[in-house]
Amino acid sequence: MSKIELLIAWRYIRSKQRQKVVSLIAGFSLIGIVLGVATLIIVTSVMNGFRKEFTDKVIGFNGHLALYPSVSIDYDKVSEDISKSAGVQHVELLTERHALLLINRAVRGIVTYGIPYSDICRKELISKNIIRGDIRNFQEENAIILGETLARKAHLSIGDPVVIMVPEMSTTGFGIMPRKKTFRLVATFNSGMHEYDNNVLFMPLQMSQILFNLKEKITCISIFVDNPMDISHIKDGLKKQYGNVAMINDWQASNSSFMKAVEIERNVMFLILTLITLVASFNIISCMTMLVRDKEHDIAILRTIGLARAAISRIFFVVGASIGICGTLIGTVLGLLFAVNIKKIQQLIEGIFQAQLFSPEVYFLTHLPSLLCMSDVLVTVIFSLVLSSIATFFPARKAGKLNPVEILRYA
Repeated sequence: MSKIELLIAWRYIRSKQRQKVVSLIAGFSLIGIVLGVATLIIVTSVMNGFRKEFTDKVIGFNGHLALYPSVSIDYDKVSEDISKSAGVQHVELLTERHALLLINRAVRGIVTYGIPYSDICRKELISKNIIRGDIRNFQEENAIILGETLARKAHLSIGDPVVIMVPEMSTTGFGIMPRKKTFRLVATFNSGMHEYDNNVLFMPLQMSQILFNLKEKITCISIFVDNPMDISHIKDGLKKQYGNVAMINDWQASNSSFMKAVEIERNVMFLILTLITLVASFNIISCMTMLVRDKEHDIAILRTIGLARAAISRIFFVVGASIGICGTLIGTVLGLLFAVNIKKIQQLIEGIFQAQLFSPEVYFLTHLPSLLCMSDVLVTVIFSLVLSSIATFFPARKAGKLNPVEILRYA
């Protein structure tokens, strides 16, 4: 563009304040684009953060691969052979069973994990998030570790007795009775995922084998690998070697429905929120059409003094595109600021209204996560600019096609 074209475009942008209706529509268009871009950046960041937090919690709590033996095998030998495989970090032998927790005449179902002390210390999601007590006391005979949410709901303190009953019967002098045992709470943890903090109990492996009458059996061989996102080749190797004596599962298959739901929800939210930008783009068309109609006399004079049709189109394209560019820039800045400080904003709003905006019972996590992905931000910016440019193109093209003779004849 030439300097004269830019100068005229700038004068039209500044002079729009004299056309109240045009200025009002332009203002609504600008606000619409700002809201659309900012909302898209915030929502995609939250969905990315939610997916990453959930994935990190699942990977940090459970093994990336799990073998569930269907027959009696040499657990130590199998564990040693698997740990020597390429790409495998370490292997854990544990028991995984359901039981009932008896507290103050209340009964609730829980998932119990029997695990050696060395392995629970290796789980950083647990060992580095101890809230009360000391994980070193887990080496005691009747020790258990509960999630902080479950312990608080049950009003349990460190050292309190906890009765665990299993759905199996034992023959006693008084007849057949459910098997149960009293343990002592030595520590509580806060993993940051409500499902784990409210439903999981850890006990020493030997005590679990005694309680569930497993003798020396193991119900699960948990395998941790170097790259959790690329486990297909390791899983295929395990199936060939142990597929006839164990069921093999991985963390992606166990949570596939949830991960797919998150991805679908993210795509649908992106599609729905783009409608805000689309509506704002239609407002740009209305605004530019009215501006062209108002400036027909100016267009005729410019054409008469020698300005080409393409130059007229470029002038009005710049005027309309400025709305989209300014709205996109402002929306991007607001969206980035909101996404980066979303935890502080959540705490501020909860403090003002004295209400919990993000319930862990519903959303699994205890806080609102956010993860900025610059590729998503770039897609949002490009999408907004393309929409606003397309909306500006047609009125600008119409302005260039106006016949100056007809305009001046009836002026």
